[in-house]
Amino acid sequence: MKVTGDMWQMTSDSARARDCHRSPGTRRVSLISAFTMIELLVAVAILGTIVTAIYASWTAVLRAAKVGNTAADEVQRIRIARQALEQSLASAVLYAGNPRYYSFLSDTTDEKFAFLSFVAHLPDDFPGSGMFPNQPLRRVTFAVQPGTNNGPPSLILRQASILTPTNSPVEESYTLTLTRNLAIFGVEFWSTNIGDWDVEWLQTNQLPKMIRVTLGMGGAQAGAPPSVLVSSVISPGGQGVNRELQGVMFAPGGPGVLNAPGTIPIRR
Repeated sequence: MKVTGDMWQMTSDSARARDCHRSPGTRRVSLISAFTMIELLVAVAILGTIVTAIYASWTAVLRAAKVGNTAADEVQRIRIARQALEQSLASAVLYAGNPRYYSFLSDTTDEKFAFLSFVAHLPDDFPGSGMFPNQPLRRVTFAVQPGTNNGPPSLILRQASILTPTNSPVEESYTLTLTRNLAIFGVEFWSTNIGDWDVEWLQTNQLPKMIRVTLGMGGAQAGAPPSVLVSSVISPGGQGVNRELQGVMFAPGGPGVLNAPGTIPIRR
């Protein structure tokens, strides 16, 4: 037992000697090796601030990208609609001998949303030409369709064969939505009588000298101006062909019966 006690005493002395030889700085480090609660709360607060700033910046970038894409889409759609109007009106035709098929119809009762329907000799790159092979002469109609669920209206382009009656069901024509979020579709006609633009055209058997078309998109809020507004002055390609120049001859069925479009006129 004495040996054991001596050995324990020597071990205790050695441990105390090692503690005495340690530097004060080493013992201090061992006492503050863990974070305090205040330090943790401060670190969490700083991290939350950084994450919030990153999220706010990211959402701002997303909103800006969405607004930019929407504006680009509106400009592209209105460009296509403007091109379709210019192409069709520039190639409009009217034969006075066949008013049933070639009449020029317009309705500008609502100056904000007009209506146009006429016959044109359309080029091959006109939208929807693939639906009418070998039929470049077609009736085109530009009309405004109300939006669904109180949404903004749309500009609709309808095309039909020239032999299709103007009051035929919509299912018999090819319909294409040109623009959405439509704000203005205005049409004015140059009047030689007053020497100025007029919103009314009643001569269904004549083509106007010039037509001014205004398209506007956006401005969903009440009273707000359109975000995109374009205007074009278009001169129809043909100014109407008189009966005498058309070469239409009365059919053998009796007076007043005209040859259908596409048939070879016969002179007597």
